[in-house]
Amino acid sequence: MEEASKEELMRRIAGEIILSESPGRVMRKWRSLFELTQAEVARLMKISPSVLSDYENDRRKSPGTGFVRRFVQALIEADELRGGQQVRKYAVFYRSLSAAVIDLDEFESPRTVKEVISAVGGEVLAGEGLLDMPIYGYTIIDSIKAIKLLDAYDFLYLFGRNPMRALIFTSVTRGRSPMVAARLYPIKPRLIIIHGPRREQVDRLAIELAELEKICFALSTLPTVEEVINGLRSLRASGRE
Repeated sequence: MEEASKEELMRRIAGEIILSESPGRVMRKWRSLFELTQAEVARLMKISPSVLSDYENDRRKSPGTGFVRRFVQALIEADELRGGQQVRKYAVFYRSLSAAVIDLDEFESPRTVKEVISAVGGEVLAGEGLLDMPIYGYTIIDSIKAIKLLDAYDFLYLFGRNPMRALIFTSVTRGRSPMVAARLYPIKPRLIIIHGPRREQVDRLAIELAELEKICFALSTLPTVEEVINGLRSLRASGRE
C-alpha cells in the first residue's frame, strides 16, 4: 500500500491518543481493533506487557509523544507481520472521501447500539436483538453524494472497514439503497441508521433486508442533519466522563 496512506493512518491514531483525556483507553481500543494482544505489542515496543497494561488502564501518567509513536509503530509492524490486513483496511478508508462523508469519529470506549440510536432520536426498524452489541465508531454519509461520487471500491471500504461501526445515511428517501448496498458486501456494519423519510415512507424491503442480513436498522427522527451530528458528538464526549 502507499506509504503516504500508512503515515496518515499513523498520524490519526497517534493524534487521537495524545489529544484524549483518557489516552490509555484509546490505546486499548486501537489495539483491540487491530486484534493484537498486549504481549504482541509490548514485545515489539521492547517493554513488558505489565507496563503496557499500566498505560492502557491509565495507572501511569499520560504517555509522551515518543511512547505513543512507538506504540503506533508496534501496531503497524505487528499487523504487517500478519499480512497487513488491518493497516490496509483503516488506511484506505482514510483516503479523501470527504465529498460524501459528512462526519466520522471513533468512540474512546465502545457504546451500545441502543445508545447510538438514542443519540440520534432513533426508532428501531429491525434488529431488536442487537441493541446491546458494542459500537466503536460512526460514519455519517450523504447518500445522494455517495451515489453520485463514490465508486464500488469506495463503498467497499465504507461498509467493510469495521463491522463494529454505525453508518448513518442522510438525504434518504425510502432507505432501500443503503440496505441493498449492505447486502452486496461480505462485511456488514452492525448498525445502519437512515435520516430523511418519515416512518411510513421507509421501504418494507429495506427492513426485510436488514432482518435477513442481521443488521440493526433504525430511523433517526431528528429534524436536521446538524442535530444528528451533534447527537453523536455528544455521545462521544460523554464517554470521556
